[in-house]
Amino acid sequence: MSEYGLRSEIRVPNLILFGSNIIEELGDLSKKFGNRGVLIYGGSSLKNSGNHDRINRILKKNALSIEEISGISHDPDNELVESITKEIQNLNPDFIIGAGGGSVIDVAKAASIIATNGGTVGDYWKGKSFTKPSIPFIAIATTSGTGSEVTKNAVITGKGAYFKKSIRSDFMIPNIALVDPTLTLSVPPDITAETGLDALIQNLEAYTSKNAGPITDTLAKKGIELSGRYLLRAVQRSDDLEAREGLSLSSLYGGITLLNAGLGLAHALSHPLGIRFGIPHGKACALTMAKVIQYNYSARNEKYEEIGMLLGGIKDPSVAFTQLTDSLGISTKLSSYGVKEDDIPLIVEESKGGSRRYNPIDHDDATVAKLLRELL
Repeated sequence: MSEYGLRSEIRVPNLILFGSNIIEELGDLSKKFGNRGVLIYGGSSLKNSGNHDRINRILKKNALSIEEISGISHDPDNELVESITKEIQNLNPDFIIGAGGGSVIDVAKAASIIATNGGTVGDYWKGKSFTKPSIPFIAIATTSGTGSEVTKNAVITGKGAYFKKSIRSDFMIPNIALVDPTLTLSVPPDITAETGLDALIQNLEAYTSKNAGPITDTLAKKGIELSGRYLLRAVQRSDDLEAREGLSLSSLYGGITLLNAGLGLAHALSHPLGIRFGIPHGKACALTMAKVIQYNYSARNEKYEEIGMLLGGIKDPSVAFTQLTDSLGISTKLSSYGVKEDDIPLIVEESKGGSRRYNPIDHDDATVAKLLRELL
């Protein structure tokens, strides 16, 4: 069987709209679900960027009644989700709009589906299944990174605990994903770098995943190419619309490919590194990526050489990736972030499950611990 005969699967929202200024269609799209909505967003960043006023202008122009819920922080926890779920149940809207980065969209997705199915985040962590569709949900991405606008899961932090865990269901895939690169023009350089690395690594790990196939490979490879061409440029020139368009498309591809092909070891390790040491998610993924590439190389050498060429014009993908993180001023030494050798057993333990299943080479805990020690 050739590579084109491999099984490949695609699940996506009912509608994905991509393009600069596509946000102007939000009112017409929302009206298909009814007249009463809830807008969920983070807070000051959406307002300071002007995107809050822009979204409200569009909704008011279409005579829609909108309530707002804000204050979503990074790494939102289960108690926050449950509090917002109760607000939504009291408001009983026809539709929900989540506008922001991955944290905002994840909270909005989680609250939208728990509102119709009942229970708590903890119930679904323990294996309870979603049996009913969520309240109709429109996801609006305002960063280029997580791809949460097209995925079926929400990553939630345990209140007072050092873990992140997803709840997931096909019912959680947004009804509409709206990706407008103009909404990302105000994202500052550090956030552009961190979210852009997340998008790149999602495409990279999906491209080399055990579950990769010809459909996801096509998207992932293009996503890697776009990140290689535009990430550093967008960090250096935040108002470069072409660069923002390229990154937004890479992020969209990353969300689709991670949903359908899975990820790998770098993403699995990013969760304990992020929550225990306060490292933003995309950066936490990047810390181990070059070393993970070296470990996985023999299983996907042709694909990894393609990645190296797309990122840096060289066949060695770990060198190409390191050159990119160096250009972004990101240290990949774990000790730079307070990680000590004594922390390694917990990091390994908390990385189990999830993305590690799709890593192209099987590995045991001792191998992962050795990899982490080499990065101290």
